[in-house]
Amino acid sequence: MESNLESSPVGSPSKPGATTGATTPTTMTPSSSFSIPGTPTTRRRPTTPTSTMTPISSAQSSPPKRRSASMSGTLSHNSSNSNNSNSNSGGGNSRRGSSSTRAGSKGVTTIPLAKAMPRVLKISIGPGQLDCSARVTVTGGKPEAGGLPEVCPANKTSTASWVASSVCRGPSTRGTLHLVGFEPVGFSVAHNDQGQTFIHSKGKWRHTLLAAAQWDWRGNGDRPTEGKAADLEVCAGSYADRAPVLKVSVRPCTEMELKRYLQLRALQEAQEDADYDTLHAQVTKAKLAGVEMVAIERGLEKLADLRKQGLHVSEGADKESLKKLMCWDQITRLEMDIENKPCTVTEDCPCNDPENCGEVLEITSNAVQECLARFGEEADRLLFEELSESALAVQEGSVWKAGGKFIFSAFDRNQSVNALTRMLNGFGRNRCSQMLLEMVKHSEAKYGGYVTSVQINFHPHGGTFHAQHRDIYSAKQRAGPNCTCSFRKCVGTVCYSVGSTRACLLETMTDDLSALTPCCAECQGREETRWLHSGDAMFFNEAWNANHTHGIPNMREILPSAACGPRISVAFLLGAEEERAGLFKL
Repeated sequence: MESNLESSPVGSPSKPGATTGATTPTTMTPSSSFSIPGTPTTRRRPTTPTSTMTPISSAQSSPPKRRSASMSGTLSHNSSNSNNSNSNSGGGNSRRGSSSTRAGSKGVTTIPLAKAMPRVLKISIGPGQLDCSARVTVTGGKPEAGGLPEVCPANKTSTASWVASSVCRGPSTRGTLHLVGFEPVGFSVAHNDQGQTFIHSKGKWRHTLLAAAQWDWRGNGDRPTEGKAADLEVCAGSYADRAPVLKVSVRPCTEMELKRYLQLRALQEAQEDADYDTLHAQVTKAKLAGVEMVAIERGLEKLADLRKQGLHVSEGADKESLKKLMCWDQITRLEMDIENKPCTVTEDCPCNDPENCGEVLEITSNAVQECLARFGEEADRLLFEELSESALAVQEGSVWKAGGKFIFSAFDRNQSVNALTRMLNGFGRNRCSQMLLEMVKHSEAKYGGYVTSVQINFHPHGGTFHAQHRDIYSAKQRAGPNCTCSFRKCVGTVCYSVGSTRACLLETMTDDLSALTPCCAECQGREETRWLHSGDAMFFNEAWNANHTHGIPNMREILPSAACGPRISVAFLLGAEEERAGLFKL
């Protein structure tokens, strides 16, 4: 098979017509290319029709090409531009843009490539209303250009970026934000679909940190009046940055935020102790203050553990002790005169007036017998026995210690009439429930207002007491650390007493809540002791409650030689009618 290709020795001239020895150069035209059927066709670099192919001798042939040095992270650059031009023009063996060099070549310089670490996070603090200092800990990351300043001013925006410690930043980056004066908060930012983005807890992209001064809630100390809030938000990164942004803004907290934060702290501190009554009260308060359900559920879990240990039953409130002490056969009656101790500093002291403007104080004998006459004779005894037997019939723990006395209520400490009667009916104590509802009806008809709550106090013996106090009629009054009263406008309180005779101490007050002015700096106030017998009802209105305190002293302290048996008091708090009308409108 003839071919147009003819062999040519090395060094033969490329000009047509030049001869060397017995050989003649062979030229290749575009029409001289051929292919063999059944074999793959090889693409060739297009050539000029008049070009000649000059074979390269074995002595001048280059070794096989090596992999470009740029593939391993370095760049090889030939310092001779002429060599590059010659290699590119000779035979088409070099590639455009290749950084490879021939073996044995001289003048080669190796330049390492700068590895740019990807950004994983950007922090933006401000503008806000308060200056702050922040520190950020990023797992697998480091700050870029020094990070955040020591103090981030309120009227400016301070930013800083964090880059990954390695080329691969992973699906997500986690860290912790430390704001001075606030509790540390964890966060996570995602870089792809496998990562997670949240602040404080999973599923949250926004969170508000709160901080305030320490509050001695156990000692009934003053509440802090101001605090700080830090609004946090995680945002997706912009197209240019390719990194998520954590925004921070610090401001003064609102009144509701301060209340919620202080109650959260009280709840957390109560969980550290094994006091069931205190923890139960703080859980109830946390619900009213709007504390997050996560914290409330932790408190409820702790309560369940304490119930398993039997710590929900107060000492002296177990059924065996109540059955032994709360018996009508053990009641005692004393005939004592009213004791009055006026202020002796000045004769015309306002505290010595028996009744001030707007005050109402009434003590009615045999009020229980009159109210519950349809249930039979000796209604005071019937009420005493019904309440005592009901306390033994319901779930143990419904009688619990509060101060120097015991309270009988629904098991969950709810002191509303509906909650108490619902529990009594559930345990088959329908007669006791009907007697209480009859007393509610009688009280509302005689004294006005409507019953908002009921408190049934158990005094098993003379050693119990009820400390001096005002009934809670407004939020201005300070309640005890475990008080769960809801503050509504009230018109008065009526308290029914059944069982043994007990003293009731009344004290005239001249503090900020009282409308009375002390006679001088040494004003002693006035003390009056009234004696409450079985069946008596004591009523006082809002004006009297503001100017006085009342309580049940320890009989073993005021009359050590006198015997004193069990007593039960049923106190109804009477709300204002306009409050009920507004409630119906809602």
